[in-house]
Amino acid sequence: MDSLPESELIRRCRAGEGAAWDMLFDRHYEPAARFVWQLSGTFSREDVEEICQETFLAVVQNLDQFSGQSQVQTWIFRVAANKARDYRDRTNAAKRGGGQTVLSLNAEDSETGLAHDAPSQAPSPDAILSQAEHAGLVRAALEQVGEPCQEVIQLRYFADLSYDE
Repeated sequence: MDSLPESELIRRCRAGEGAAWDMLFDRHYEPAARFVWQLSGTFSREDVEEICQETFLAVVQNLDQFSGQSQVQTWIFRVAANKARDYRDRTNAAKRGGGQTVLSLNAEDSETGLAHDAPSQAPSPDAILSQAEHAGLVRAALEQVGEPCQEVIQLRYFADLSYDE
């Protein structure tokens, strides 16, 4: 069943076959995760997993809207790019307050009398630096290769498309 054509896989998913949904997920989760990871140097591994979960939930909910005008993976990547943008917007809004109650770091806990120590939801500085360095090295290596090879490499390894595609 692993070599099932995409059109048949989509038909089976629309028919509600659990094994088809598992196969769709298995085929496209890792490429989608790599794609999301490349969209932003600031996404942590947990961010990518959350975005991919939102992506595949949207795929499940909206598979009937897939028209077949493109490959399934192309459609999933578009959904993933939209979910990544939404996630980044939510994160930025949360950093600005995002409608949440502001907690003063000088305020004391009414029960203990101690000052609040609010945890950061941002990736650690070393994780950010490591991701930025890794992304910079990859970009520098790709720039050395130049066009059109650069585009082929990006599509093959980051978008998980075949060489022919």
